This record gives sequence, structure tokens and C-alpha cells, in this order.
Amino acid sequence: MPEATFHRREARARTREGTTMRPISATSRRLAAALLMAIAACPAMAEVRSLSQEWLFHAGEAAGAERTAFDDRSWHRVVVPHDFSIMDRPDGSRPDGSPPFDPATVSGQDSGYLPGGDGWYRRHLVLTPDEASRIVRLNFEAVYMDADIWVNGEHLKTHRYGYTAFSVDLTGKVRAGGNVIAVRINHPDPSSRWYAGSGLIRPVALELLDPVHIEPESVFVTTPVANEERGVVSVSATIVNRSGKAQTAEWVAKVVSANGETVAKAEQTHAIPAGARIERSQELAVPRPRLWSPDSPDLYTLVQEIRIGGATVDERRTRFGVRTISLDATNGLRVNGRRVLLRGGNIHHDNYMLGAAGAPDADARKVALMKAAGYNAIRNAHNPASQATLDAADELGMLVIDEAFDSWNKSKRPQDYSRFFAEDWSQDIDSLIVSGRNHPSVLFWSIGNEIPEDGTPEGVETGRKLAERVRRLDPTRPVTQAINADPPRSTNQAAVLDVVGYNYHAHIFAEEHERLPRLTMYTAESTPKDLFSYWRAVESMPWVIGDFVWTAVDYLGESGIGWMGYSQDWQKLGPYPWHLAYCGEIDATGRMRPAAYYRQVVWKTGAAPISAFVRQPKGTEDLPGRHLYPIVPPHLDWSLDDVHPSWTWPGQEGRRQEVVVYSEFPEVELFLNGKSLGRKPVGEDSEYKATYQVPYAPGRLLAVGYRDGREAGRWELRTAGTPTTAVVTADRSQLTANGEDLAYVAVELHDADGTPVYAREDDRQVRVRVTGAATLAGIGNGNPVDVSGFQSGERKTFHGRVVAVVRAGAQAGPIVVDIDAEGLPSRQVRLHTVTPRLL
Repeated sequence: MPEATFHRREARARTREGTTMRPISATSRRLAAALLMAIAACPAMAEVRSLSQEWLFHAGEAAGAERTAFDDRSWHRVVVPHDFSIMDRPDGSRPDGSPPFDPATVSGQDSGYLPGGDGWYRRHLVLTPDEASRIVRLNFEAVYMDADIWVNGEHLKTHRYGYTAFSVDLTGKVRAGGNVIAVRINHPDPSSRWYAGSGLIRPVALELLDPVHIEPESVFVTTPVANEERGVVSVSATIVNRSGKAQTAEWVAKVVSANGETVAKAEQTHAIPAGARIERSQELAVPRPRLWSPDSPDLYTLVQEIRIGGATVDERRTRFGVRTISLDATNGLRVNGRRVLLRGGNIHHDNYMLGAAGAPDADARKVALMKAAGYNAIRNAHNPASQATLDAADELGMLVIDEAFDSWNKSKRPQDYSRFFAEDWSQDIDSLIVSGRNHPSVLFWSIGNEIPEDGTPEGVETGRKLAERVRRLDPTRPVTQAINADPPRSTNQAAVLDVVGYNYHAHIFAEEHERLPRLTMYTAESTPKDLFSYWRAVESMPWVIGDFVWTAVDYLGESGIGWMGYSQDWQKLGPYPWHLAYCGEIDATGRMRPAAYYRQVVWKTGAAPISAFVRQPKGTEDLPGRHLYPIVPPHLDWSLDDVHPSWTWPGQEGRRQEVVVYSEFPEVELFLNGKSLGRKPVGEDSEYKATYQVPYAPGRLLAVGYRDGREAGRWELRTAGTPTTAVVTADRSQLTANGEDLAYVAVELHDADGTPVYAREDDRQVRVRVTGAATLAGIGNGNPVDVSGFQSGERKTFHGRVVAVVRAGAQAGPIVVDIDAEGLPSRQVRLHTVTPRLL
């Protein structure tokens, strides 16, 4: 909005909140009028306006849809980020449409039987004469894939990679009054080895700038000195003068702490010719800075202003952290001089019931789930992370490996990015680096994953080319790559990197260290079952700095890789209706699975120092196809140990059940209904596990951990009865009425004693309805073979749980969430939205 509007709204907000109203005198009215005239005469400040609302969507081709006058009144209204591949399909058979899954989908097991396709988006945009006369940029954080952009009927941009941010310069292309943005998506299948989604999958924004401004992509903040006594903040930026005359501009930079205090300030004055751009830098000293680290993620904000004639015409805020990173094969990874071991997990970009729609709250939730589970590092596989992911990582203290590509010159799937790599790689690398380099959470830049040409002359040369471009854009961070090849190809490829990640190759750490003694290494992907051996390499080899499991959070696509896995010839995965990978140590709804608790113990996080789980009795597997493909070792196995947090096994009375206790404590004891089943030592020799064979009898199973002979922790499992209630919890009660905020509402079945109900035979159908100032964005249960629609509002619980996502509307008010679980009393949760706070 123009600056005058901005200031008037801010003034009104303050009047409503904190001032007693009195009669206004004529003199006051004249003064107010003069003030408003002065404000209106001020140059307009920069503004970034979210374009999340009021988009219109059409699935399939629509001839002429790029034209301004095209009739789009029958199109569906959607909220962006939006994924049209995950949406229920209206077919007349039910009000909410039919589920999106299709066993005939070309991409099949890769995409979880969810199709790509073509689609169109249109948005009508009204601008004032002042807004239309400014520098106008249309910013897309990611569009999957092969997108064409028109504004007012004029084709302005083609962008083909589905995961990189890009901008469209609309200056002089928009007009006062009505404008139309049209976006065409072309997603041919198969384009990906996992579920990619389709559409405007990350936020879209409009940016309005003064002709004299800081070029948004040019800002680069580094902290070459960062210790407890002193921090040095180095700032580089490009100042642009797109006006018709020379300008003298003052460039002011301030470092502002989290409490709003300005702790450093610097300024320069520059003469900028008409139509010119100048690159400049300055340093600011921060006394006794609060350093950013995974344990203490303190943040500052760089506030830059461009002033002309004393008036501020541009302001840009960049959040950053004061921290240093060092890396060597003797001391490993150090953040601010302290050694850090990477307790890492891989994630894909989808958000399950929302599909690939990268809603900021959904992306941030995934990071928070990982932090709570004990991770301190994320590998964003195999594409650039969203800004919401990086923002959350900054705030929570998560280190990030931000990755560029899954393919270079050679394809893995016929329609993947390799079609565009030769022409587009440089612009997409630039976008990756520029979008992420001011985030303190970003640790390494990864230029690729399991590239087919790794280690060949072509692969080495391409890797060198990419690495050199990354270092030119950001010389402060190491360049890495995930390699899944044997020596000598792995050695050849690693030689062009600063730090190397190996996928499933921990057995070559020692020999690769002999060949590349200065290089640090880590496992970029590991199998969950082999946690102990992978982590032992980290603990015993100084040059091995971490391990990233495949995968931390479950995801759509690579169907059933965590259950039946790949066939012997690596061609087949889970058949329809399998659609989730089911290898996430955190399930698709956000619930920790037993493997996540074992990881906490091996990592010695102290979060759950003792836990106990029961192996699924043979022949009672609760999902189909466990041994679908006969496998002859060696063969990678991504499955999780088939143990469960349940002591409810009807029909197994008197039969021995295997109980596995995970413990950080050196001694454990297991009790059944108060009777001791013996104490056992636990430690490195036992891989922090103790196993018991327990004749099943309903009741109470209790694991107790001892340190120095005294009880130090306990974990309990109780036999559950039939469900009597649905326990409903929301992760927040207040949302902002911005059309974007999300609340996750979990519904879990409990028996009369409050014991969670886990047995599949007790699962119930659940219906969720949302009324008031919000809508239902999706519902899911984590069941990898349940192909119900995500927007229908109905799902059967899976191991006693479903989760619904509520999206705030654009108007403040109450929200009512009604939950009906089959055969149980109805429940209701009340949330509310509040008007966005004006800055």
C-alpha cells in the first residue's frame, strides 16, 4: 500500500487500542489535515503484499486463459500455496468429490499414485495509480513445474524448475485499476522419484518499490568475527536508481536485537546516476553479541534504509545470526568454536494431507517436530528448502543442508529436471544461494543427490562448475554433495567438494579418508535399522561429522519403501493403494514412531531416556505386503523395526511376545502386572537395547531404568479397552485472520481409563466439520494404504489417531470444530482468529 495509507492505518490502530476519545477542535482538524497532506507527499515505502488469497484455478487446458478478458467465473477459488494434484476431484458422486488417487497414474509408485497434469491459475489484481507507477515485482517462491506467466495478456516469464524462487518485473506492465495475472502449469508424468505435487506450491507475493531501492536479491549478511566479546557484521548490497535523474542516496544500516534495541549503526552517502546500480558494502561492530547456535538460536535483524533528502524511500529487513562455522578432518564441525555432531534427518517437501502446498505453518511444524524429537540438523532432499522451513530452522536452532538438484545431465525419470539442466542450472543455483544465504541455519550447500554421472569425467566437471558458482555467490559456506557410488568414482567426485556426504556407504569412511585426508564426511542418507552402526562411525572417526536418516518425517511417494521396500531388481515398490513411503521415524501426522525413541536413546538426548515397545506377533501384520518381494542380501532395507507402543494383543494370551526396551540407563528391569521379569544391563555392547520374551497377559507392562542402583526413569504400556471417548487437542487456539494460518487438530481414541487405543480392530470412522472464521484444509491418519480424499473431512483412525488441519479465513471471528467419532460422544473444539496486527 502507499505510505500514506500505511501510516493512517497505523495511527487508527493506536487510537483504538490506547487513547481515550475526546471532541476534536477545528484547530486539531486543520493540524490533522496538514499532517495527512505531509504524509501523502512523502515518498512511498517498500511494501511486500501477500497474494495468498483470491486465486482462481482450472484443472487441465483452457484455451485463451492468458487473455485479460477471459471468462473465469466458473473456476474454483483457491488459497495459495496450492497443490492441485492432491485435491479431491468433483465427479458428481459425492459433494466433496472423489479422492485424487489413481492406480493408472503414469508416475505410479513414485508419486504415490497421484497424477501431475496441466492447470491454470488466474488472479485479478487492483492497483491504485500510485501503486501502478512504482517498481512492481511479482515474486513466486516455487511453482511446480514448467510455468508460464502472463500479466494483462502479455507473456512475461517461463520458469521450468519446480523448486526455485523467481521474480517477474511488472514495472510498466501493470496499470491503475484492474489487472490479471495468469499462470499455466505443465507437469508431465513421470517427473520425479517422489511425490512432487503440482501448482503454486509455495507463497506468491507482490513487491512495490521506490525507483531508488536496494535490490532485494543483492543483500548478503556475513559475520566474519563472532565470539563472546565481539561480533562483526559485514553487509553488501546493490542500490538501484531506476528513476529518470541522478540521485544522492543515504544508505543506513542498523543491527537490531530481538528486544528491539539498536546495537550497531553505520551509514554511507552515494551519488547514483540515473538508471545505474552500485554495489557497496559496510561493516558494523556488535559488542558482546548473542551468538546463534543449535542450542541457543539468538537472532538479530539488519534494517537497511535508503534516504533521499532526509526521507526514507526504501527499508529492507533481513534476519540473521552472529555465528561462525569451521570444518576440518581433525576437529570435525565447529559452530562458534564448539564441536557439533549432526543428528540429522532427511525430509521431502510435501505436507501429507496438504500435498506439496508449502503453507508456512505446515513447513514450520515439520521443523518443530524434528527439533522436539532430538534432531539438530535437516537435509532438505532433494531440492531447495522453503523460506518457512529456513525461518523455522533459524528460530529453533536447526542446521540445514540446502540441496539443489536430484539430477544433472542424465535423467532418473523421463520428464525430470535433466531436460532443463544445461540451460537453467546457473539461474537455479543462483536462486538457491540468494534465497538462503542470510539464514544462519544454512550449514552447507548441496549441489546434487546420487547423480548418475558421479565420478565420471562429465560428472566431475559438472560438479566443479556448480561448486565454483556456489563459492562465488557465498564463499562462507562449504559445498557438499550426496554420493551413492563406490570408489574410485566416489573419490573422484568428492575431490571437487569441501565436505562430502555418502549415501549408505559408511563402510568406506576409513578408506576414503586415506585417499582424501583433509576432507570431512558424513552420511547423507542412512537406513533406520542401522542407526547404531552409522552413529558409531560418527563417534569414533573425527572426520565423520554426522548422520542423516532416510527419513525423519514420512512423505508421499516412493510407496511402501519403508515396508516391503524395493524388489530385487530395484524396479518395483508398493502397489496401489500404497501411497506413503512409510519409512518416516515421525509419521505423516506428526506422531513419533518407536524408531524415533530409539534414536533419542542412541543420541543420548535425555528426552525419553527409557522406552519399551512390543514386536508385532508373526502372522498378524496390520498392513499388507510385508514380504511382497523375495529379497536376497545384500539389499538396502528402509523398513523400521516392526515394534509398537501397545500392550493390547487380543488372541495372544499366554504366547510369548518380544518386548524391546531402549535405554540410556545402564540397567533396566521389566515388570508385568507388578511382577519383575528380571534386570538386564544395557549399553554400547547391547546397542542400548534389552530384549525380553514375555507371555502375554492383559494389564500393565512397566520398564524401569536404573543408574547407580537407583531408579532414574520409567516407561509404561497398559492394555486398552474399547474406545469410550475421542480426545481432541489443537496445537494452537488463536490464529491470525490472514487466510494462511493453520491449526492442527489431533483426534485420539482413549478407553474409559484414559489409555490410548492403538489396536487396529478398534479404529473408528471420524468426521470433522469446521464452521465460522476458518475452513478445513485437510485430514489424514498416516495410514499408507488409506486412499480416502484429504478434503472430505472423513477418515478412519489409524492406530487410534487422525489429524485435521484448520485454515484461518480472512475475517476475524470464532471457529467451531465439530468431531464425530463412530459410536462415541461428539466433541467440539473452539478456536478463534484475530485481526492481523498492523506494523
